[in-house]
Amino acid sequence: MTSVKVIPTEFESEGATIRGHLVVPDGKGPFHGVCKFHGLPGGPDQTSGIATRLAEADFAVLTFDFRGFRSSEGVFSLSNQIKDARVAISHLLESEMTDESWVGVYGASFGGAVAVCAAASDSRIDAVCLRAPVYDTAWFVRRPMVGTVMEEIAAIDPAQVRGIEDPVMRERMIEEMLADALMYNPMKDISKVSPRPLLIVHGTDDVGIDLAGVKHLFEQAHDPKDLVVVEGADHRLSDPRIRRITQDTIVNWFKALVVPR
Repeated sequence: MTSVKVIPTEFESEGATIRGHLVVPDGKGPFHGVCKFHGLPGGPDQTSGIATRLAEADFAVLTFDFRGFRSSEGVFSLSNQIKDARVAISHLLESEMTDESWVGVYGASFGGAVAVCAAASDSRIDAVCLRAPVYDTAWFVRRPMVGTVMEEIAAIDPAQVRGIEDPVMRERMIEEMLADALMYNPMKDISKVSPRPLLIVHGTDDVGIDLAGVKHLFEQAHDPKDLVVVEGADHRLSDPRIRRITQDTIVNWFKALVVPR
């Protein structure tokens, strides 16, 4: 197993400083790149887990906080995230650690929606992997759960999302998400991923994102595509054994796409 190193990095997106890390194999490189997109809000530790597993498999992984999250500047919105995603791809491709000829994206939960919508308009992306993705942004924003989740974030750890402790700001975020969903929706954009390979991984025990909706998203995609349903997996992969199975599936899929070094 390749040892890895974690390198702080940052880039600018429309004047906002976006902060994150490069998780890379402890070798000379260059390596194939993977850009990781977190969920809403995602965890404060974006370097362990799948980022480390991919780096151990000889990928250079860029993981970062989207605009308005944690260490990054600016204000959260779906459209801003998609803009940040495009700049992040540029930042990864320009890194001396990466091979300029290939980059994949990995998105979890709300980051899965961002990954699909970003790939729909960015031909530089060579492969798309989604885990437990928000499959329909309009459906997601209209759910009563969204407001509850944002209230919980504000009460427990408001530092996760800038401005979320302000009820007026929270309501504006939801309104902007709904407006953005009219333009950016995975259900509309998933067909544009082809002919690039697509993998969707989802769990049978995910109560936040229903399997039927994820399957419908998969049906809208064109080949080449794969859907892997992991028995017993919940949204957060709380079972370590099932987390390992899920991560193995993702890492092995990415490895199969690139020429062994």
